[in-house]
Amino acid sequence: MKPTPTRPHPTHRPPLRATLALLGFLLAPSPTSAQEDYDYGANCTSWPSVSGPHAVGTVEFELTDSLRSAQYAPEPTAHRRLYVRAWYPAQAPDPDAQPRPYFTEAEVTVLPGMLLPALQQPADALRGCANLASNSYQAAEPRPGSFPVIGYNHGYTSYPAQQTALFEHLAANGYVVFSVGHPYESGGLVYPNGDALLLSPAILEDLMRYAANGASMTVHYPPSVAEALEAVPEYLRELRKTSLGQLGPVWQADVRFVLDRLEDMNVPASAEGVAAAIDHGNRGYMGMSYGGYIAAMLAQDDHRAKAAINLDGGYWTGELIDADVRTPFLMLNSDPTVVMATMPEEFNVYRGTYGAHAPTAGDLAYERLAAAGVRDDIHRIMIPGVQHIAVSDFPEVLGAPGTAPLLGEPEMTAKLTAIQNDFVLGFLDRYMKGIGSNYPANVLEDYPELFVRDRNDIRQQAEALGIGARR
Repeated sequence: MKPTPTRPHPTHRPPLRATLALLGFLLAPSPTSAQEDYDYGANCTSWPSVSGPHAVGTVEFELTDSLRSAQYAPEPTAHRRLYVRAWYPAQAPDPDAQPRPYFTEAEVTVLPGMLLPALQQPADALRGCANLASNSYQAAEPRPGSFPVIGYNHGYTSYPAQQTALFEHLAANGYVVFSVGHPYESGGLVYPNGDALLLSPAILEDLMRYAANGASMTVHYPPSVAEALEAVPEYLRELRKTSLGQLGPVWQADVRFVLDRLEDMNVPASAEGVAAAIDHGNRGYMGMSYGGYIAAMLAQDDHRAKAAINLDGGYWTGELIDADVRTPFLMLNSDPTVVMATMPEEFNVYRGTYGAHAPTAGDLAYERLAAAGVRDDIHRIMIPGVQHIAVSDFPEVLGAPGTAPLLGEPEMTAKLTAIQNDFVLGFLDRYMKGIGSNYPANVLEDYPELFVRDRNDIRQQAEALGIGARR
């Protein structure tokens, strides 16, 4: 039965604020140099300590795929230069060893350059992060042993280290995490040899073209299952005309290429230690925003994958809509009512208050609609009061006056790193290491303000539309 929307989605181009809120960043002009009246000293003031039995090492290296191109390079190349950074359990550092700064001097304006305008910050707003010590020690000796591996994809226009606090927490607790930078498709990359690559302008043009599709708003901020399903065909049809609809398989191939090279020990000498520490029979995938859906797709295609994690992402192809994800699955959702509060009423398609019965961006995917709630290894955790862009390291490094509301409600964003760390580690420990627990109930006890999406509500909406269970 064809679902009938109870409220039409907008079909004309949203205003700039609505467009950019949907995408999670702002493309409005931003200063490219220092602002005299900007409080740089309020940013990059502290970094969360890490908790776990291991020290944390980090290494960055470059791999070249000579069989695939970088189509968004100023002049398309015949190869892809992949930036890779890994975090891993390490031996105790030497007493005089210094941890890596959050950003190097070369990275300060390049890596977050596409995201800072989202928060109306100058391009060098995080320059103080070059003096902010993380918990990771560059090229530290890996711990003896073999550890589960997590492949990570960042959000669209973001940078590979955008979830460093989470990566360090996982490494300190016995996981190898690697994050891939995609040439001219990541927000910015600085390779170990100093080469810097910036985001292609064509990507920004595609983002605006994508956001001009009114169905995008209804799919990402669904008023109901019926209305989201009604919008999907138009959404996907227009999406496929943009880089967002075309690069999913490319980013998946990038991660698979890196895993293959790590498994073959065909990596630079600097990465041989971490490559040798990986248990390839115990893989998981994780991503944020655009990368979150890619994580689920990677797990779907890898028989060795044990888990997939989507940190506040939507869907960028149709494969996992009304379909079962193969592995256990965790989704963390930000609060769409916080985003919608900044939008003109005509574009506020989301309805109701945020709670267990509130629609989320992932409602249409990762399990069959008519069987939603049947599996006990799918977890949808809803975090009230936080913006999409806050699901990153920004709450830790961005403290300039006026920025807190742009990330969400301060009392929630202050907890966001701990929320991510606890939910992700608990999930991975249960499904990748087989550690017995009453997850996620044990973690939810620590955060009573969070919600668990009522998946029975999704199933009941599907049944009302005549969507029956399939054999």
